[in-house]
Amino acid sequence: MKRDHETLERMLYTHKVSQLSKALWKTVEKDWQNWIKPFDLNINEHHILVIIRNLEKATISEVSQYGVMHVSTVFNFAKNLEKRGLLIMPKSEFDKRNTYLELTEKGKNLLYETYKHYEESEDRINEATEAYKNVLLTSPNFADIKFIVAQIYGQEFIEHLDRSHEELLKILLDENNSDDA
Repeated sequence: MKRDHETLERMLYTHKVSQLSKALWKTVEKDWQNWIKPFDLNINEHHILVIIRNLEKATISEVSQYGVMHVSTVFNFAKNLEKRGLLIMPKSEFDKRNTYLELTEKGKNLLYETYKHYEESEDRINEATEAYKNVLLTSPNFADIKFIVAQIYGQEFIEHLDRSHEELLKILLDENNSDDA
């Protein structure tokens, strides 16, 4: 079957995005796992804790949506976190089919300890970004990636991502300032 040039270009573009994404994710995954390893958490558990902390109270569906995880994955990891006393899983008063996820004080404290344990020197994405800045005198721009992700997951996903980063920054600054007190 002969394919036209445009189809081949699209296929190669998708292949390049796939390869670059896989390489980038492999680095993120390894660095993230090394960062949280001392806390006996895996990436999914840590991600769930971060999302709940940003939303304060979240449904399993919301965590699934914003964490880009299957609902059953969120539920199973949340049950493990509940057993460890890091979160609670109350049912909705109005609809018992909805389960909420809320961090306990122990969960908030553990999450904060992971933030304090973060080391820039062990973050290869940051190292690569610094090299980029040294050459181009600016940080990489996420506009292209955010546009593509918005086409797949919707603009609401991107807006949530931006809000969650703003909220996380506030939380980290507040907690950092309370450490100085």
